[in-house]
Amino acid sequence: MAELQPTETVNAPEPLISVVMPIYNAAAHLSGTLQTVLEQSLTAWELIAVDDGSTDASARIVVELAERDPRLRLLRQPNAGVSVARNRGVAAGRAPLIAFLDSDDLWHPDKLLCHVERHRSDTGLGVSFARVEFLSPEGRHTGTIASHSCRALTPADFLYENPTITTSNWVLRREVFEAVGGFIPEMSYSEDLEWLLRVACQGSWRIELINRVLTYYRTSDGGLSARLERMESGWLRLVEEARRYAPSLVEEHFARAQATHLRYLARRSLRLKIPPEMGSAFMARSLRSDPWLLLREPRRTGLTALGVFGRSILEPLRRRRTGSHAAPPALAAEPLAVHTADSSTEPLVSVVIPLYNSASTVAASLDSVLAQTYPNIEILVVDDGSTDDGVGLCRQYNDARLRIVQQKNRGLAGARNTGIRHATGSILAFLDSDDLWLPEKVERHVQHLQANPVVGVSYSRSAFIDAAGRPLGIYQTPPLDGITPELILCRNPISNGSCVVMRREVLDGIRFEANLYGSPESYWFDDSFRQSEDIECWLRIALLTQWRIEGIPEALTLYRVSSGGLSANIEKQFASWQRVLDKTAHYAPELIRRQGERALGYQLRYLARRSIREGQPRLGVKLAHQALNHYPRLWREEPIRTVITLSAAHLGVLLPQSLYRLLEKLMMKITGLMQRLKMGLQARALSPLSGSLAESGEK
Repeated sequence: MAELQPTETVNAPEPLISVVMPIYNAAAHLSGTLQTVLEQSLTAWELIAVDDGSTDASARIVVELAERDPRLRLLRQPNAGVSVARNRGVAAGRAPLIAFLDSDDLWHPDKLLCHVERHRSDTGLGVSFARVEFLSPEGRHTGTIASHSCRALTPADFLYENPTITTSNWVLRREVFEAVGGFIPEMSYSEDLEWLLRVACQGSWRIELINRVLTYYRTSDGGLSARLERMESGWLRLVEEARRYAPSLVEEHFARAQATHLRYLARRSLRLKIPPEMGSAFMARSLRSDPWLLLREPRRTGLTALGVFGRSILEPLRRRRTGSHAAPPALAAEPLAVHTADSSTEPLVSVVIPLYNSASTVAASLDSVLAQTYPNIEILVVDDGSTDDGVGLCRQYNDARLRIVQQKNRGLAGARNTGIRHATGSILAFLDSDDLWLPEKVERHVQHLQANPVVGVSYSRSAFIDAAGRPLGIYQTPPLDGITPELILCRNPISNGSCVVMRREVLDGIRFEANLYGSPESYWFDDSFRQSEDIECWLRIALLTQWRIEGIPEALTLYRVSSGGLSANIEKQFASWQRVLDKTAHYAPELIRRQGERALGYQLRYLARRSIREGQPRLGVKLAHQALNHYPRLWREEPIRTVITLSAAHLGVLLPQSLYRLLEKLMMKITGLMQRLKMGLQARALSPLSGSLAESGEK
């Protein structure tokens, strides 16, 4: 490690500017970055480095330099993300101006001096930024300079793209940060763009360019910048935030802004050399979102389209010529070896299976749990007052890990609560007695939770099976990251209760006491709900705890589609869902005020599709039109899904049933093929437990 040298002996004068540097395992580049701060021609600065739980030598590098230069300070915190680190650094600073510097970027020696002079001469300037030159991953100058327009920036500009490129390029007034608030703590992607959008919408300060290269941005083949799905998820979270303070802006510009962002992701896929199919998918979605983008910006759009589509054609030809064939996309998890280590060293997982008159399916469900590659489990079958022979079938199993608890009928929520009361594991998993798990289900989720200590709820994708257990070839492919209360309310990305594995501490955070059956008991799910109890529980977790909810990309749950279950009664399901809104409004009224109408539209459209699947197309037509009447923006936000739902409902009424069923089977095959292709492509680009895919949810 090269030794860092202060440029002079410094007596820590009153700083004119606070430099905030978030650090996480940055030892490889940190010395070079710090040296560019030490070499600044302006010496009246302070640097607050916030170590975000690094496990390498990053903190030591800063400590050693701070011992020789009092302008440097180091703050430490458990890993909480870049937004929390930046907010903490700003709070610790003293200067009237703030600059951010990522731990792998570099500055020109006159960086701080130019920005300070600009702010001194222009009191209406809130945020200044300069031109940026891109560096190679090794830190070499590429000569490529980001293009900037010198015109005045509008709020719409920040919805489309980030004209500042990176936070390392900013200098801002402290009063601006204090007025609009800090970065959103749970955002790690597009958090900078969202903050700039807030400033632009507030309207009191200008955001302007200094027409000179002062920042050098290191590109990367890995890390945060390579995770394209998370970047898209972060941008969608930005849009959700913007709907709160600039709804008309989002409504007017969403389609074009989404197309521009997807084009950017397609262009980035070229630089990162990820599988060409992914870049093509981004570009195709971009043109679907706004077909006029090619005419508005023909050079950028045309060149990007030519690059990604050309690569998707040429890359397979190159592989055939060179004989280098990539492994085919894996649609399911690869087989895992059974643990050979002492299982007592692994966390105990309690599997809760509510049972009510499921004699025809419970044996298959139990078999799928007993076949798990993760051995350290206990299985709690909670018989909820069944009148068939399901309990008798369970008693035939001779496995010490299996326990049976019986109670009078309390419903699905009540059975899950009873299972939680009897569970002894530090991790709980839920499986309905008609669904199935793939053998590596529990193993994957335990790995996910152990690798991500801030994740409290882990869920997987699901594959649909019919009443006889045959695969239907279609999947539930919800978003896997950026799960917010708004998303749960409108889309329920977790999709079904059988795909969830969670820490016991999460449930402890939402436990409440009540006397519903003659004596006080602890509750986690709300026993008063006979449907939608899962959505109500997920909402409380998202609103009342700090735990992150995150998915993993494999379809590890087999979800049985049946016309005889609770979900078949559409009217009761809708009434129960409305009760969720009423309950949530008592402790989160702002959420319901902002998202209630939108959530209602999405729920009605979801129920319309469910009616169609269950052979009630007339009800589907009614619900689809109600959805559009309640929330007309469905046309703009999800035009393809809305048109398909409406068309399917009307065709179900107009066409003979034999012809309609034939068309339905064809559409299911096409849908399943597209889903498998997309999951396979993403499996090649991402690690199995990345939890970073963002696709359409069940609703």
